[in-house]
Amino acid sequence: MTALIGSTVLAFISTNIDYLLILIIIFAKYKNKHDDKLIFIGELLGSGTLIVVSLIVAFWLKMIPEEWILGFLGIIPIVMGIKMYFGDEDEGNEVREKLGKPQRSIILSVIMITIATCGPDNLAIYVPFFTTLNAGDIPIVLGLFFIFLCMITWLSKMITNLPKIQVFFERFGDLITLLVYVFLGIYILLESGTIQHFI
Repeated sequence: MTALIGSTVLAFISTNIDYLLILIIIFAKYKNKHDDKLIFIGELLGSGTLIVVSLIVAFWLKMIPEEWILGFLGIIPIVMGIKMYFGDEDEGNEVREKLGKPQRSIILSVIMITIATCGPDNLAIYVPFFTTLNAGDIPIVLGLFFIFLCMITWLSKMITNLPKIQVFFERFGDLITLLVYVFLGIYILLESGTIQHFI
């Protein structure tokens, strides 16, 4: 159970350090207290969509008979982490651009931003991670994800009012993400027995 909780925390953190900055930008734009609830609903729906898609893909991949073969999916987070760290993409500018466009509602805006900016990264992490789980683990992981989403919403709202912490995440967020991605990738390779298969 401890290992499951630890790996779940890693999977969530690795996909949500950048998302934390995105939420800070969103909260900075929508400062009305009533909007907080709408942002949270959009966040849940957007993140929930990515999680469901990842679960479906992982379910089909689990049909591969040799589990060690699935472990090669652990290479994806490692490559993604390196690519993100050394790339020049600025998700903050992308989010600001999307927020500047007229949308039908705050909820729809947050859903679209979540899927557009986090989709590839989340799928790259969640699909390999979910393939390491058994059926009994999934409700626990989903419950933890919900708790963590509530926490990151609260944290991003608080950071909106604390510029120094915001600067810290902007400066070191990519490095932290890289380290967590690599660690999680190695965990998946080990958990699936891929590395052990060749030793």
